[in-house]
Amino acid sequence: MLLVRILGPARFSHGQIDSSTELKKFSIVPPFALTERSGRTVTNHDLAGMIWIADFIYTTCPGPCPLVTANMAKLQDAVAHDPQVRLVSFTVDPQTDTPPVLAKYADQYGADPNRWWFLTGPQKPLYDLIQNGFLQVVQDNSGQPPQEGQFKVTHSTYLALVDGDGNVRGFYDGVGADGRSELLRDIKVLEKKENP
Repeated sequence: MLLVRILGPARFSHGQIDSSTELKKFSIVPPFALTERSGRTVTNHDLAGMIWIADFIYTTCPGPCPLVTANMAKLQDAVAHDPQVRLVSFTVDPQTDTPPVLAKYADQYGADPNRWWFLTGPQKPLYDLIQNGFLQVVQDNSGQPPQEGQFKVTHSTYLALVDGDGNVRGFYDGVGADGRSELLRDIKVLEKKENP
């Protein structure tokens, strides 16, 4: 997991700078249609005009996922009175993380179903979205010989900040408080840009 966190930022050194915010535009989230824990279909259009935070987790993760999800819960609290911000958790283990499983997991963290969505779907479109849209590492290790310290799924622990136009504007440490502080600061920067 440490390897993913070390190698991750190197991939993000070349973004397009928007001079009005000084936040880079790393990529555009491509169209998607996934299933939310409630069973309803959620698309990127449901997030149009919203600032949102994405993370990549799985419910049986024995490593960093509980820390990342706890950090998302703290972010949910920090933006509770901000109607422009949403949180979206994408599973990296869709075979296990069905809507009912995600619903139980979300409840453990007090996730508001109107503001924090947990999405699942077929593995290939999910992995394509994570790798190509969010520029994050994800690999299913279930068909490989077990290796010491290897989890079922190798994935990034970064949080991604997405603007109202679907542009990924930043990546933040999903485990520590510093990443959370930086992300909250950048949300304010985006809000000033989108609502001058």
